[in-house]
Amino acid sequence: MMNQTIRIVLLTLVANLALSGGARAEQSWLCAVSSAVAVDEDGTVGPPDLGDRERPTFFRVDSAKKELTLLAPASRRGEVTKIEMVHESEGLRVFSGIEHGRSLNLVINAEGRMSLSVLGDGVVWSVFGHVLPEGELKASDASSEGEATAASEDEPKGTPENDSKVSTEGESKAALEDAAKK
Repeated sequence: MMNQTIRIVLLTLVANLALSGGARAEQSWLCAVSSAVAVDEDGTVGPPDLGDRERPTFFRVDSAKKELTLLAPASRRGEVTKIEMVHESEGLRVFSGIEHGRSLNLVINAEGRMSLSVLGDGVVWSVFGHVLPEGELKASDASSEGEATAASEDEPKGTPENDSKVSTEGESKAALEDAAKK
């Protein structure tokens, strides 16, 4: 009887660990938005319509608090979206929530890129950017600066569109590093 009880407890523990798939509780990320696009149900593509509000450019995702907090622009700083589900699998971290009738889904990959989709009635917003685990920059400050210089020298030059994309990505990474230092 005692052995059976121990087995049941162990099986329950193992099942909870296997099914939870949660990201590490202490982990949080700083995210910089590099681009955003909206597509509505009739196929119209353009910038997300936020009314008179500014588009978020930086935010923090905290898996322990299950929150996404806007850091910039200043007019939106401190706005919080609750995250209902946190999942980690094969190097991907997935966060999902619902706010004001819209579904929010954020994916962070191991290479430091993120994609965020916001789905509402008849519209999908797709947001892309770069991510740093909070606190990582302090440990690798010197090596990051050398890598950033080397990467910018090796970037291919091409059409003006590609040049502006590279510039935007480089600017968002630099701004993300500056935000992490503060």
